Amino acid sequence: MKKSLSLLLSLVVSVGILAACSNEEADSDQVSEEDGPVTITTARVLDDGTVFKDGENVHDNVVTRWAEEELGIKFVTEWTQPNDEQFNTQLRLMMSSREKLPDVFLVSNNSIKADLIESGLVRSIDDVIEEHATPRIKELFERFPEAFYPSTNENGEIFGVPRYSGGNGSDTLLWIRQDWLDKFDLEAPETLEELEHIMEVFVHEDPNETGRDDTIGITFAAGDQGFRGGNIADSAWVFGAFGDYVPGNWSQGEDGSLVYGSIQPNVKDGLAKINEWYEKGYLATDFAILSAGDAQESFISGRSGIMAAPPWAHGYPIGEIEQVIPDAVVKPFPHVTGPNGDAGRRGEGLIVGSFLFNSEFEYFDKFFEYWDTILGYPLGESDHFPYGLFEGYDYVMKDGEPIYNIAEFEEITGEDHVDPGRYFLPTNIPTIPYEMYGLLEEFHETGRDPVNGYEANLAGRHPDYIEAAAIVNKQNDIRIVNEFSGPPTDTMSSRSEHLERLEDETFVDIIYGNKPISTFDQFVEEWLASGGETITQEVNEWYDSVRN
Repeated sequence: MKKSLSLLLSLVVSVGILAACSNEEADSDQVSEEDGPVTITTARVLDDGTVFKDGENVHDNVVTRWAEEELGIKFVTEWTQPNDEQFNTQLRLMMSSREKLPDVFLVSNNSIKADLIESGLVRSIDDVIEEHATPRIKELFERFPEAFYPSTNENGEIFGVPRYSGGNGSDTLLWIRQDWLDKFDLEAPETLEELEHIMEVFVHEDPNETGRDDTIGITFAAGDQGFRGGNIADSAWVFGAFGDYVPGNWSQGEDGSLVYGSIQPNVKDGLAKINEWYEKGYLATDFAILSAGDAQESFISGRSGIMAAPPWAHGYPIGEIEQVIPDAVVKPFPHVTGPNGDAGRRGEGLIVGSFLFNSEFEYFDKFFEYWDTILGYPLGESDHFPYGLFEGYDYVMKDGEPIYNIAEFEEITGEDHVDPGRYFLPTNIPTIPYEMYGLLEEFHETGRDPVNGYEANLAGRHPDYIEAAAIVNKQNDIRIVNEFSGPPTDTMSSRSEHLERLEDETFVDIIYGNKPISTFDQFVEEWLASGGETITQEVNEWYDSVRN
């Protein structure tokens, strides 16, 4: 229902074999602490977003040296891949050839995760969590038990340590052209009815002053995943304004079991409303086939004045509007309520992956020591990182005070500011669900000064981003999360393509007015009869197994 537990704490690791991977071979033998640092092998996605200082690389950088000198851990990256798809392909090749896996590695794909668990190449970790996890980590695990569901087998054994997401980091809110609102003396909308009035004005009163009938009310995109996912130009909040379910999500029904959102009555109400908007000219005529990337152009180019997107969209794509319309003013607003006072948005998942460990890995004490140490940084509880991560990388000292401002940093040092957080095994500074946006809300509401490097980085963000994060955090109670986080069930594997096509075609036909709204009831019956009823049973069998 309207809740969310989403987690994001990372560690990236695996072993190498393919050509496009690391050129350097690594000694994967584990060494005892008595003989020197413990060696832990890993592999990771290494994309263009990770920038190293001159002379440093994934094998030798400020983080790897710190881990070896301060914690006695020598991390050896055996191979890298530039994206998740190639990373997953390499894992599958290693699994099929029964090649030894890295000591610890991040897996985001639930199907691969399930196959690895079944293969016997990775080990269960129930015992090591109890023995080696620190109190701080155990408390985090207890707070978000759902984070373990994707890496729990049918016998209830846990195999993966969750890499947490921000919890609500990619949840949406409404971005609206404030200059258009001001032009027509319009107030911020709080209800669907008020939003509709704004769209009516945006469509018919020539807000972009071109003298042509060339504007739409709102930007939607349904060309990527239909109505089942996405965040840029998402429409889930329309369905959430009529009840507790959104298309594509498996959420708790009244009896506590999981039900498929796309077949719930409030989705029918949402489709009727979007059809009404389409008929009034509020939507682009081709929105059903537009990807998010294509659809966002209507907002950036000034044809649309409203679009749903997460706070981080302030920089891109929303920030791109400044290059096209320098005088445009875009502001963040909460999601509106429906006729019965309901509001709802699609909630981000709890995790973005799980860290798995090869069956021979032993040094869990060192792994949890490492994780606990870097986890302390965003919590403001770190003895290792009192000012920032590493001086000369993300901050510099001047007159005894840390300088975080990037421009001032680069002027003082004569070097580029880099993000050493990307060097850690989590591929970024660890996150804890709801903590970051909670801090940003606090900065927005109180204006207090940051007390460490992590907070300074957040407090230095653009004011509109901070306000957007605060809005999202205040509306956490309207989150509608997908509570099915297991691998595809047997019937999903054979029937999902047909069922998704049925869903997409039905929804678009209703919105475009090709079929009456009563077609939704026929769709529900056909969905259940064509495999949906069996899928629902399988999903709940999985749900029962991971909770018990």
